[in-house]
Amino acid sequence: MRRTTLPLFALVAALTAVPQAGAQPAQSQALLMPVANACVSSPFGPRVLVDRPLAGTFHNGIDLPAPAGTPVRATAPGEVIRVQRHGPGGLEILVQHPGFVGIYSHLGSVAPVIAEGRRTVFGGERLGLVGHTGVTYGMHLFFAMVLDGRFVDPAPYLGAPACGAGHKTDLATVLANGKLQPSRVYGLIRFANRPPAKHAALVEEAQAPEPRR
Repeated sequence: MRRTTLPLFALVAALTAVPQAGAQPAQSQALLMPVANACVSSPFGPRVLVDRPLAGTFHNGIDLPAPAGTPVRATAPGEVIRVQRHGPGGLEILVQHPGFVGIYSHLGSVAPVIAEGRRTVFGGERLGLVGHTGVTYGMHLFFAMVLDGRFVDPAPYLGAPACGAGHKTDLATVLANGKLQPSRVYGLIRFANRPPAKHAALVEEAQAPEPRR
């Protein structure tokens, strides 16, 4: 079955183009960390590597290193917009939180209740587990925030500190060693107007193993 998708930025820009009055997250009140006791190994902002376009020229979120299987939790209450496995983000969940969209990427799996079709989540609820899907250079959660139609640095809102030297990944070395692998590109999983059985089947498809090359 052929599926069509909107570019990720176009989706989140449309969803957040009109600010929600009184709902904008305040930096003075940090959101919940999506990964417990995490630090930022790769910050928001320019990240240019010569002759390495796959790594991107601007990091639209932050990387929070964690072992495979670590629970990934919602930073605030919200509504699941999409679960998809598409391009560099691998398996990811988009959640409309109060005033912003949260993007949780490189997941290994999604929580059963989400796979079964439940869309409403509470702050701190498990969304899935840290994995190694998509374009990654180490085990981590990529987390991004879109506020008023623009990507913003999540670190101040989360109160997330920078990692020490022991956590820093030498991305240039990893790329040179050929360990940065693109994900199999999956079609969009749409939640709108689908019964629970359909949700489960589509999420199961999105979590299918990567093909051997």
